[in-house]
Amino acid sequence: MNQILSTNSGKKAKEPLSIKTITRIFAVIIILFGMILVGQGSWAMFSGEESTEEQASVPVVQMVQEGNSLKVTVQHDKAIDRIVYSLNGGQEVVLQGRGRTQIEESIPLEIGDNTIYLTVSDLSGKEVSYDGTYFVEEGDTTPPQIELILEDGRVKISAKDETQIAYISYYWNSEDETRLEARAESPTLIEERLSVLKGENTLTVVAVDTAGNETTEVQTYKGAVKPQISLSRDGDELIIKVTDEENIQKIEFTLNGIFYSTDPNNTGTPLNMKEVEIRQKLNVGTNTITVKAYNVSGLTQEGTGEVTVE
Repeated sequence: MNQILSTNSGKKAKEPLSIKTITRIFAVIIILFGMILVGQGSWAMFSGEESTEEQASVPVVQMVQEGNSLKVTVQHDKAIDRIVYSLNGGQEVVLQGRGRTQIEESIPLEIGDNTIYLTVSDLSGKEVSYDGTYFVEEGDTTPPQIELILEDGRVKISAKDETQIAYISYYWNSEDETRLEARAESPTLIEERLSVLKGENTLTVVAVDTAGNETTEVQTYKGAVKPQISLSRDGDELIIKVTDEENIQKIEFTLNGIFYSTDPNNTGTPLNMKEVEIRQKLNVGTNTITVKAYNVSGLTQEGTGEVTVE
C-alpha cells in the first residue's frame, strides 16, 4: 500500500532570547569596555609621569655677577658630563664634570657689556643652553677679601684688596667697633690679631676699599684658657699635675726618652676631668721630662723640667 507522508521542509522558527541572557551579554560588554578604559588611563598616567620626570631632570644654572667676575653655579640630579662656555664670542672653555652634580666657576668679566653662552650636558645626553649679558663699569668694582684664622686662642684678621684697601673695622658681639686705617707701606693689606674672649662670642669684621666696595665677615668663636701644668717631686716620684677650666682632652709626656699618653690609641675620647695628677717613678741620676696637655677646645700647654735623684 502506498502511503503518503506529509513532511514540513521549512526551517524551524527561532525562539527569542530570554531577558536573563540578554542582561548577561550586556554586562560582559560593559566589563570589557571598562577594562579598556582603565588600561588606557593607566598608560596615560604612566606616560605622563615619565614625561614630567624627564622634563624636571634638567641641569639648573645660576649666574651671579660679583664685581668684575661672574659666579656660575650648575646643579643637577645626575652626573654632569661637561660645561662649555664662551665669553663675547671668544674661544670656548670646557669644564669636565668628572661625575659631579654641582660645579662652581668664577669667570672674569671685561669692562663694558659681556655676553656669555653656556651649554651643560649630563652623562645621559641631556643638554641645555643658557646665555646672558652682564655689564661692568670702569673702575674698581671688586670688594676686598677677608680671611679669619684661629691661631692658638687668637684670631688673625687678614683683609686685602687688589687695588687699595681703605680700612677695616671689627667688634665683638654688640660692642663698639674698632677701626684700623691702611698704612702707606701696605696699601693693599691690613692684618690684626685679636685674643678670643672667654665663652661664646661673635666677631664681625668689615673691610672697605678706596672705591667704596665693602665686605663683611661674621664668625662665632668659643674662647677658652690653656691648660695649666705643674711639676713637682715626692721622693723618687715625679708628680705631674694638669688643670683646666673646662675639660682635659689628654696628657702626653716624655720621661727620659720614653713616651707616655693618656690616649695611646688616639681614640679622641676626653678625660672628662678638670684636674689630673700623674705619679711617675724617677731613675737615679738626671731625669728629663716634657709634658704637653690638651683641652677639649683645642688649646695646648707644654712644660719641661729636669730632676736629679741621688
